Amino acid sequence: MTDNNQNSREQFYQYISGQNLTPLWESLHHLVPKTPNANCAPAYWNYQEIRPLLLESGSLIGAKEAVRRVLVLENPALRGQSSITATLYAGLQLIMPGEVAPSHRHNQSALRFIVEGKGAFTAVDGERTPMNEGDFILTPQWRWHDHGNPGDEPVIWLDGLD
Repeated sequence: MTDNNQNSREQFYQYISGQNLTPLWESLHHLVPKTPNANCAPAYWNYQEIRPLLLESGSLIGAKEAVRRVLVLENPALRGQSSITATLYAGLQLIMPGEVAPSHRHNQSALRFIVEGKGAFTAVDGERTPMNEGDFILTPQWRWHDHGNPGDEPVIWLDGLD
């Protein structure tokens, strides 16, 4: 590349930057590497080992204080990031009888697989859906949703967000 071409590119990049644009060709090699760039470690979580810890959390921290009583499945290579991979979040959430997790929304879509319990609900934009063991529920991104448990037993589900 000639100095003239380099100067022209720099001027072009500076101009398009002012238009809130950036050239993909300058970053594509980082976004789509030729070889995998795995920054996660293989990991395993045993539900039977986690379950008593999650139930203990129900006696240690109230729903109002916790807002969401969740034990995050955190990849050991991503400590402090609350992530199971570089692009995914997963956690086991507990809602005790009589509790409500207040309405909220987020830019990620969320999936919920009900691991244990019955009688709880999730409400998306005010529409309630029952949550019973074995159910799978999807909440689209940016939709207001809350969870409640008017039942008489704890309900646990796996939360996944993209």
